[in-house]
Amino acid sequence: MEYEMAQFHKSHKGELRLQERRNTPKELISSIPQYIAPDMPQQHADFFAELPYLPLATLDHDGRPWVSLLVTRSESDPSVDIKISDQNTMEVVAESNPYDPFARALIQNPISGHAQKLFAGVGVDFSNRRRNKIAGQISAASVEESGKIRLRLASDQHLGNCPKYITVRELAYEKRSAGLVYDSFETHTAALPDAAKAVVDQASTVFLATKHSADEASSGIKTDMGVNHRGGAPGFTRIYEDANGDDITTYLVLPDHSGNRFYQSLGNIETDPQVGLVFPDFTTGSVLYITGDAENLLDDDAEALIPRVSLLTRIKVTGAVFVKDGLNLKLTSQEQFSPYNPPVKLLRREMQEMGHVLVAHETETPITATLASTETLSESIKTFNFELSQPVSTPLPGGFGVFDFSNLLDSGYSHMNEANPQLVNEDYVRTWTISNTPVFDPGRNEFAATNQVSVTVKRKPGGLMSNVLHANAYKLIEQRLPVEFKGSGAGFTCFSPGTQNAPPSVSSQMLWIAGGVGITPFMAMWDGILQLANAHPQTTTDIVLLFSGRGDDIKVLKHFVRQIGPAPANVKLRIVAFQSIGDDSLVAKSAREDLRLAFSEDALQIKERRARVEDIQSISALDKREVYMCGPDALMRWSDATLITLNVEDGRRHRESFIF
Repeated sequence: MEYEMAQFHKSHKGELRLQERRNTPKELISSIPQYIAPDMPQQHADFFAELPYLPLATLDHDGRPWVSLLVTRSESDPSVDIKISDQNTMEVVAESNPYDPFARALIQNPISGHAQKLFAGVGVDFSNRRRNKIAGQISAASVEESGKIRLRLASDQHLGNCPKYITVRELAYEKRSAGLVYDSFETHTAALPDAAKAVVDQASTVFLATKHSADEASSGIKTDMGVNHRGGAPGFTRIYEDANGDDITTYLVLPDHSGNRFYQSLGNIETDPQVGLVFPDFTTGSVLYITGDAENLLDDDAEALIPRVSLLTRIKVTGAVFVKDGLNLKLTSQEQFSPYNPPVKLLRREMQEMGHVLVAHETETPITATLASTETLSESIKTFNFELSQPVSTPLPGGFGVFDFSNLLDSGYSHMNEANPQLVNEDYVRTWTISNTPVFDPGRNEFAATNQVSVTVKRKPGGLMSNVLHANAYKLIEQRLPVEFKGSGAGFTCFSPGTQNAPPSVSSQMLWIAGGVGITPFMAMWDGILQLANAHPQTTTDIVLLFSGRGDDIKVLKHFVRQIGPAPANVKLRIVAFQSIGDDSLVAKSAREDLRLAFSEDALQIKERRARVEDIQSISALDKREVYMCGPDALMRWSDATLITLNVEDGRRHRESFIF
């Protein structure tokens, strides 16, 4: 059968629907066909011919997409290669593994109504982040028992893509012996093996295959497929399971990162929900192949699944194949993640499991926060005191508030930003620990609603919002520029809520471990404990605070000198500060002297070194204390490891996580 090349690509209703919802400019929509070439440009031909690996997808006889990462260079087999035999014909000889569902789909009959199988691919050079998309039909295909694949591909769609979100890595050929771990190619998919889920959890590279089935009324629109690269920080793809009795359904969630606004892949999903994905593990050689039913969720629906995400794709897994040592490639370099990668955002259910529940305050008009004053705690740390447009009930001390600065800072869509790549996906929303405590109402035995909210923020080199606040505080105060206060939540607190009009309570013995600005939840907890103890003198607690700070950051400890009324005798706090000198020894010395003047000798010790195991080991009654930790990841890992060594059980170790 002679294959007639299409001459024009026209956006279909699914693409147009998303383009409208996402405000793609009309002039861009009308120009999209100009970017998709029916004939392969010579630079694309040269690019594909040099690739040692190639992601390709096709449909099985049920119309389900399966995508694979084929190896197209082999040290032992010179026939493995990509050749461009004429302008739109690609000859591919590739290696995969005997269990590859793409290979199995190749030998099945085409779906009903199609004389030839469709294909799509995206060439990616991981060494330089270059990528080009290709699609068309398969003129010939054969698969050997070993997993060797021969293809003749007739292409009619060619599109160059930008380098965003691609992880730079060097790969080399590595012959492996594949082993099938899980296979639901022809059967119902149950829960994935833990090893397969681990591949998803660590992946910074995913390939997504979609399809569009044209109907007779779609003039000028053809049935086709697409494959695209999806990338991000490791863990950007979230995975969860729903159970119905013994039946387990697995879902994958891909947040949409800012792209070219063509919405080709997601537009296909709007009309044809079946998709395919492949998750390669370049370290181990394991490969997870997925097919499933996808849906795009926008705005409130997306936000309900992942907070602070306005567009995502959720895939219900219907088929999966997991192959150990299924990829004949090995990683030979450190991976360099894209500077455009936004931070990983967790599922709402994941945050709820961790106790981080955001409570949006239901009001007729949005609540705003206006900066009223600041207090300098060190050269790089300030407390910012906001007035809310109306009082809110805040969480127990140690909770967080969510501030939205987009009305002041968002300048709109930007495809690329080499000067500051993080701005491309920036939403200008920040979550900060609330470092003040509302007044405790002894009559109601609860902390009262308040319109005063303070956050303590360290100025971070290169950090966007911390620098905005520190550099523009005077302007924000003088011009009374409001930002939206989206809500507050709890998750990390030493308080247990009271029941039946009883007051909240705290443990009788605690160890607090903090580093840098991780001191902020403890500032609020300490103030809350003093208020609670003054209202209820029977409150008893003994606290040891270990604080690690750099230079004059230890001056934040002055907060703990402040007392709301006289400190009850049965509330005790002892502080050990570990100071890294920093760049200026005189500044560090001055900070130590200030603290020694502020505290009594038995209340504060200062050590000019890092914390050690013996500093925790020597704490009295360590085996009875509840331990709360908040600080940089390195300090948290060291603290956790030390506490485990000292047999402090997991149930008494409470760790704050800055997760969104």
